[in-house]
Amino acid sequence: MTNSEKTKVEPAPGWPIATGDYVVGDPKGCVAICTLASEGIYSTLAKIPGVAIAGPCKTENIGLEKMVVNIISNPNIRFLIVCGIEVTGHVTGGSFKALYEKGIDPASKKINGAPGAIPYVEHLTVEAIERFQEQVQFIDMIGVEDIEKIKAKVEELVAQDPGAYPEPPFIIELEKKEAEEIVGLKLPLAPAIPPSISTLSALLDDIKYRVQLIGRERRLTTAIGMTRAWGIVAGMALAFLFLGLLALMIFSGGGG
Repeated sequence: MTNSEKTKVEPAPGWPIATGDYVVGDPKGCVAICTLASEGIYSTLAKIPGVAIAGPCKTENIGLEKMVVNIISNPNIRFLIVCGIEVTGHVTGGSFKALYEKGIDPASKKINGAPGAIPYVEHLTVEAIERFQEQVQFIDMIGVEDIEKIKAKVEELVAQDPGAYPEPPFIIELEKKEAEEIVGLKLPLAPAIPPSISTLSALLDDIKYRVQLIGRERRLTTAIGMTRAWGIVAGMALAFLFLGLLALMIFSGGGG
């Protein structure tokens, strides 16, 4: 089947439907590109034929949510290239790969096996993630910033384009959900939202762990300091004792 014969469809109205830092290429292109922390290359990558959208992604929670929402709302996208420099602390690329390979825990919305600090995708349903996993092929180029290498991979993938995913756009109104949650938090009797509690709990656990590390380091430093101080005092005492004995011996010898 030639490129002209491959089935292409219209993405969701107003696509991309999630806001963010990105450049739209060809909405009917089969490749989406995530450049992680590398912001200087995505504008150029978006101009490569076959690229539907390209942009950075710095967080392992809301950033990943927006990427997934924009991908599943455009059935033409069949490949996701994750490239660029990994995001320190967030480990967004590794978390994205874990999301694709292992999904999430349905109760907590935590990405299974994710290395990031707070890998919770609160606004994504299990169905949305399954659609993401089925619709695209994850291409791991984490750490690669070379535009020519990425371009070569895009050209390779475009040649393998199977055509649009055979289901309508999967639409999640991310911004609307966020607004509803903010309003809900302002209501006196608003029920707690379990995923938000999970996220807060994870954050508190992380803070507690870091405080424990700091406390342990300070205790260790204090203990070392005290040991050194006692060592100095003991050394001085022994020196004075030695000098006293030496003086006593000298005076005793002189008196004889």
